[in-house]
Amino acid sequence: MTTDHVASYTCYRRDCRLEQCRTADRTQRKRYELQRLAGIPAVIPGPTIAAHLRTCIASGHTVRGIAARTGVSERAIGYILHGQATVTRKRAQSLLALKPLEHTLRVDPTGTIRRIQALACIGHPIAWTAEQAGYTPSYLFNIIAGRIPTVPRDVARRIALVYREHSARPGASRFARNSARRNGWHGPLVWDDIDDPNEQPDVEPNSEREPSRDELAAIRRAEIAHLLAFNRSYAEIASRLDMAPAYVRDIARSIRNDLEKAA
Repeated sequence: MTTDHVASYTCYRRDCRLEQCRTADRTQRKRYELQRLAGIPAVIPGPTIAAHLRTCIASGHTVRGIAARTGVSERAIGYILHGQATVTRKRAQSLLALKPLEHTLRVDPTGTIRRIQALACIGHPIAWTAEQAGYTPSYLFNIIAGRIPTVPRDVARRIALVYREHSARPGASRFARNSARRNGWHGPLVWDDIDDPNEQPDVEPNSEREPSRDELAAIRRAEIAHLLAFNRSYAEIASRLDMAPAYVRDIARSIRNDLEKAA
């Protein structure tokens, strides 16, 4: 099966020498030259675009939503937010055309902070929580660090949805749990009203102890079984649970063997 060839200057630069791609390359170089002579830069400094994106995200936009509105991929937006030096003029114009949300209702961040921290306490990394909610990890780190005095209501709502879905199911990241314990964060079970800034955590001795080796193995096995039910690949499961692919494969085989014996 063949597909129609789409001529472009990028195709020419990948060593395609069809006449259509040669023409596309010449046209592109002429366009850049005319822009240069007119004083129009071909690229825009990355930090300029990153600052605009952070303003939009702080107003309530999500990375996923920005991608959908601008046609710029989530991965490209992530590169810009994490320090990409320059952005092409076309992509920069698309992103700069996006306006921050106006009159966004904002709320106290206490509940949002506690939910992010509680998920980390039970093994869900902050980067994972950010991905589930559609935000960048740096945005959530800024929230829990107190750099954002109030959060948009939509941000609080999205974090609450992630928390509601996953707070009863431990994650598999030992690193997240250890970091949370070092920071003095608390898990979901210590709060009666997690949104009340005046409430103190109801902490009992050993109430938030580190799971034993057997308990952790059972948690990991349950998580792998849950993801296998959705036909996730070994590589994807390993990436999501911060495990070695070989370990995931062995556990998956063990789970399937148990199911066959029970059948």
